[in-house]
Amino acid sequence: MEELAAELIDHRWGSDAPGQPWLGFEAGGRLHGSDGCNRLMGEWTLTAQRADFGRLVSTMMFCEGVDTWLNGAVSARLLHDASGDRLEVLDAAGRVIGVLPRTVPDTGVTA
Repeated sequence: MEELAAELIDHRWGSDAPGQPWLGFEAGGRLHGSDGCNRLMGEWTLTAQRADFGRLVSTMMFCEGVDTWLNGAVSARLLHDASGDRLEVLDAAGRVIGVLPRTVPDTGVTA
């Protein structure tokens, strides 16, 4: 599980383009990101090859046309394949609700 944690931490998962969803994992078990409009914060832990999220909290700004699917996230699993590393984001029923590619090292900036 330490290998999985090392792969998750200090990278931005998702687009770095404005208005797009992304997540960032910190070594201390903190999670931060954006659904494309609102900032998200919470905690995460590793269990059985996936990252489980504690309750996510977010700002409540209105942004017309932004899909806030990331607010339904409860866990994520890391996938490796020829197209690169990506994070499948799961809802409470275990269904994939979105996919975030690994992009750039996360600088902690929560834009």
